Amino acid sequence: MRNILVVAGAVLLLFLSVWGCGSSTSTIDQITGRVNRNKCRINRECLIIQIEDLEYHMDTTFAGIPLDLLADSLVACPESLQPYTLSADGNDRMITCPSGHGESSF
Repeated sequence: MRNILVVAGAVLLLFLSVWGCGSSTSTIDQITGRVNRNKCRINRECLIIQIEDLEYHMDTTFAGIPLDLLADSLVACPESLQPYTLSADGNDRMITCPSGHGESSF
């Protein structure tokens, strides 16, 4: 019974996300674009957590962290597999997606 409720809830959420409120409907391409942007954002946030953890434990800045200590799956956009651009300006640090999915600063 519980499995039926979970499946019914998932179907309802899918229905509402595709035919939800408003006058326009989302296409599969738009939904795929949002999913890819979210996957990339989550990937960048996980990379930030890993970088900050290594900075703390190694008592260094992210520029001093060897790249081989970072998980291979975190250093590139999950959609295009192009490596992120990491930049620093004083205490402001930024990870930018080359595929245009945005940037995360820390």
